[in-house]
Amino acid sequence: MNQQKYGIFFNINAGDGKAEQAANQLKEKLSEAGITGCFITGKSETESIARLAEILDTLDALIAIGGDGTLSLAITALLKANKSIPFGIIPAGTVNNFAKRFQIPLEVEAAIAVIVAGCQQSVGIGKCDNGQAIVSSLALGNLADLSNEVRQKDKQRFGKIVYFIEALRRIGKNKSYRIEYQIDGQVRKELKTWFALLTTTSSIGGHIYSDPAPTKLHLSVLNNISFSQIIPYIYFGLTGKLNHSKAITYLTMNELKLSSKDGAEVIVRIDGDKGPALPIQITYLEAFLSLFVP
Repeated sequence: MNQQKYGIFFNINAGDGKAEQAANQLKEKLSEAGITGCFITGKSETESIARLAEILDTLDALIAIGGDGTLSLAITALLKANKSIPFGIIPAGTVNNFAKRFQIPLEVEAAIAVIVAGCQQSVGIGKCDNGQAIVSSLALGNLADLSNEVRQKDKQRFGKIVYFIEALRRIGKNKSYRIEYQIDGQVRKELKTWFALLTTTSSIGGHIYSDPAPTKLHLSVLNNISFSQIIPYIYFGLTGKLNHSKAITYLTMNELKLSSKDGAEVIVRIDGDKGPALPIQITYLEAFLSLFVP
């Protein structure tokens, strides 16, 4: 019987060498379990993805070390290869939404133990029409614009609070976009959109922001924001709960097409990183991933 081979995908330049340290720990533990660990990394995202594409067919499982953005890169490679293999996570990002949703430990040794134990659960993800994966979330509107503009060094230094402070500064200053939402190929809604959040689960960052719903994409649209709405806005910023205001439109769907209707360029943010401009179509792929879970 051939020895199993697990790919270990990480950014060698991320986290002051912590990702590489975690990769070495994982490789050692896999070896003890009779599994070969193979590093997949490079000097850039493009080089890392190219390396993953080259060896994907030889892997029995793929482990990603990083935050939601790193997971998105790795799973995008799976989507483009039309291949699904067991997938593990060692969280190493700022927020780690996806890992928290499935109760994957944030501590490296505990996360490695989950992978070695081998228990798996089928989970769904989103897929954009350009082939890009949505592991956790897609955002558009003023808060997404803000995130695209926040400097990486400020994010690393101050954490999530930098977004909240900048968001408060924008209240009453930035207009909403006119966005058309085509739902499951039929229902069309044109909504004034100050901020929209699409997720693959009903929780973000450990916060459950909607009532439990069938396995689908979850969309919350903040129609507008002004000083008269400051209380629900602050409530959202502190708790992550979006459905406790009349200013919120909440929908679930399996497919969603987003289009800008006022001529403005609207650039989305996918899993914490800058994404493409509208129009964009997203499909929910139920049970695409076989995820190592506790």
